Amino acid sequence: MNILRSFQGKLLLFFLLIDVALVGFLIATVSRGAREALETASREHLRELARFASHDIDEQLQLRWALAQSLASNPFMTQGVINTLGQGDSLAPFIRRLSLHGTEGKDADFWLLDARGNVLARNGPGPSVGSFADAPWWPKLRGGVPQAWVVSEEGLSRVLFAFPFLSPQDAEGVLVAGFDLSFVLGGAARQGLEVVLLDDEKPLAGTLPEQVIRELRSLRTEPGQRNTALINGTFYLLVPVEGFAQAHGFGWSLVLSVPAERISGPVDALRQRVSQVGVGAVVLVALLVAWRTRLLLRPLHQLRVSMRRIIDGGDLSERVPVQSQDELGAIAGTFNLMLERLANRTAELERSRDHLSLLAQITSNSPNAIVMLGMEGWTLVWNEAAEKLFGWSRLEMLGASFLERVVPGDTRERFTALLACADEGNPVEAELSLRTLQSGSIPVQLTVSRILDAAGQVQGHVCIARDLREVKRLRESLVHSEKMAAVGTLVAGLSHELNNPLGIILGFAQGLLRRPTLDESSRMGLLTIESQTQRCARLVRTLLDFSRKSGPTRERVEVASMLERVLELARGQAQRGQVRLEIVELPNGLPGVEANVPEMESALLNLVGNALDATPPGGTVSVGARVTPARDGVELFVADTGSGIPPDVLQRIFDPFFTTKPVGQGTGLGLSITRSIIESHGGRIDVETAVGAGTTMRLWFPVAPALPKEASV
Repeated sequence: MNILRSFQGKLLLFFLLIDVALVGFLIATVSRGAREALETASREHLRELARFASHDIDEQLQLRWALAQSLASNPFMTQGVINTLGQGDSLAPFIRRLSLHGTEGKDADFWLLDARGNVLARNGPGPSVGSFADAPWWPKLRGGVPQAWVVSEEGLSRVLFAFPFLSPQDAEGVLVAGFDLSFVLGGAARQGLEVVLLDDEKPLAGTLPEQVIRELRSLRTEPGQRNTALINGTFYLLVPVEGFAQAHGFGWSLVLSVPAERISGPVDALRQRVSQVGVGAVVLVALLVAWRTRLLLRPLHQLRVSMRRIIDGGDLSERVPVQSQDELGAIAGTFNLMLERLANRTAELERSRDHLSLLAQITSNSPNAIVMLGMEGWTLVWNEAAEKLFGWSRLEMLGASFLERVVPGDTRERFTALLACADEGNPVEAELSLRTLQSGSIPVQLTVSRILDAAGQVQGHVCIARDLREVKRLRESLVHSEKMAAVGTLVAGLSHELNNPLGIILGFAQGLLRRPTLDESSRMGLLTIESQTQRCARLVRTLLDFSRKSGPTRERVEVASMLERVLELARGQAQRGQVRLEIVELPNGLPGVEANVPEMESALLNLVGNALDATPPGGTVSVGARVTPARDGVELFVADTGSGIPPDVLQRIFDPFFTTKPVGQGTGLGLSITRSIIESHGGRIDVETAVGAGTTMRLWFPVAPALPKEASV
């Protein structure tokens, strides 16, 4: 099998296949031509023999017809027979002397009939027939017309000729001559053929198997039609018998047959001789091709050995010796030139590989998403940071359109403008909203720069995206912290400045109320001054609590009991507003939180109060808690069925002194203080609202540390 894998073996196999194919084609062509020629010659020979046999049959029938007719029309015999008709005993010796020699030494049979069809005498030894008057041809004989027909007696077919003895008035008698058809087989048998005479597919002379007769039914005897067949290794020819038989309506056909081996034998011998010559030619060509290919491939073998040493040793400085000036020498010279350039390229690739490895590590480890785009916008590079930021894996994005998948429709025009600006030479930066798989559109800081090839042509762009969500959140938190700090400073100053006059007003009002001589109207006015002054004092204390950054004492709180206390405090407000207040079923094993109980209950009570104020009569305010899916905290929520918060109001609900309540019913510090309390406990607050569908306030707090086993016992 190794020689078939080599070029020499393949070349040798190629020529051998061509040689074998040519020899096979020659054998097939010669054999087919010889067979067709022999078959044509055999068919023509059979047709010639058939015509000869048909002509011989016609001559025999014509001769017998003429002899029988001459006997019946001889005047001497006619007058003699007519004068003696009715005297059978005297006519029998005369009839027995009549003879019409048939083939194979058998004489023909003669019958002498009277005008009524009765047999008067015959020359045959067999039993005598009583009457021919019932035969279908008898009326025509009575009319003076000679007749010929075929009869079968004891499985043998015979031909009968009948001639009337005519008197001037009518037929006085009939002479019938009968003979067998054995003469049909004589002429063809001398040619070594088998001949069968058929009458409407029924053998009259000779025998044929039933299968052959069924096959011959499909043949036609008309000129130009197929009249030969090969059946079970024998050729059969079917031809009509013309002349006398056709004129008398016999419908006879001759079947000549010859064994097919008489045709295939010479062809097989010729094929064998051609095969022997072809095998000798194949062997000769194989030896010639092997000798020439060995001489031709010797330089290639030397070249392969040299290349193998270069590959195994890895030494690109080795060269292949050039030993000729032909095409093989040109191949060796080209290979040496290739080795020189390969050595130079290998050194360049080593340097490029180190550089590319460094770039790959920088790209892979970059905290920012790095995306490389081709000129058509297809994604070529997608690092791990891009996978985390946008959600699509590297395999999903490679070859995909960055513009169609990541850039939203309203941002594509701006993104395309950035690519055009980057093509001018300098990197460009912009804040854009790009689409992610899980989070929708997010704000990013996008830096776009072009990629040039060695010729200075733009081949693509590099996009570096930095997530701005945390930056914006920190920016908003910083602005809010600065705002709250400024407000706290202002509130602290105002609170200290207001405490002194409020204390003086409250003291004078309480002092005047102690006078016994005070009339009732003055007393009522002073009581109003006292209550309003105390209200202002409480407001000042609230402002001081809002601005104070103290660290209150905290303890572990059970969420369920805390929610029940808050709802108990708010139940009166709910009844006044005709609002249903309920606690959603709390899950089992709800962990506790670490909090300052008064501050936490004040924050929750503030949220429940706002929900009750926003819910119309007949509505529902629900309070509940659950463990977050990440199990890193506890989520409390306050949900109402009110009208929701409009978008323009939602942006300002946590601003100090902002309120939508009527004048005198709110200070605008409730949600600000609540948010400050929640964030001081390490939590956060989120708002979910839709106009006309209510509002849900969600509070997240970290889970309190687990108690020691001794404490839990």
